[in-house]
Amino acid sequence: MKKILLLLVLVGNVAFAQKLTKDQLSEKLAEKACGCAEKQEITKDNFELTIGICLLEGINAYEKDVEKHYGKDVISNDKKMEELGYEIGKKMGLKCPTVFKFMLEDEEGDSADVDDSDELTITGKIAEIKSEQFLTFIVKEESGKTNQFILLSSFDNAFLLTDKVLKATDAVDVTYYEMELFDAKLGKFVSYKIVTDITKK
Repeated sequence: MKKILLLLVLVGNVAFAQKLTKDQLSEKLAEKACGCAEKQEITKDNFELTIGICLLEGINAYEKDVEKHYGKDVISNDKKMEELGYEIGKKMGLKCPTVFKFMLEDEEGDSADVDDSDELTITGKIAEIKSEQFLTFIVKEESGKTNQFILLSSFDNAFLLTDKVLKATDAVDVTYYEMELFDAKLGKFVSYKIVTDITKK
């Protein structure tokens, strides 16, 4: 009887370890990493090291599931680690944004230093609004040209986006500046339009 119970426990543990889908795994790893990171005092200097340690803690906790979806020796495989890190990073941005607070504070400081002459304005209609790792939206100009914007820092009218006041086809004026941000999925810097103000017409 004891042997049967032990077998059931072992089978149950294996089943539990391997039952997570890839998306569920990234959710669990993000939760684990957030829990770890929120206990640390994160600065710009120790950010990568701290997050790396917290990611490893999660990978070790869900070793079997990680192996199932990303293969063995994922830690030594740069491509797989980049893919895994990107997926976890997206989830962490939503689950524990305070971990990235210093990055946003730096961004706010940078935007404050942006000369008015560097800011641009366009007029058009909202085509789409997405809430993922960051809030992004697309504005279609009268000419038919589309522009994608990203919300990185707070400003007076940001509530129009965050509180879902703006809807598709709403006419707006958007003030923004352009900045290159590193896209981990593409593995290169990409120019993004960073919104600094938006008004509904």
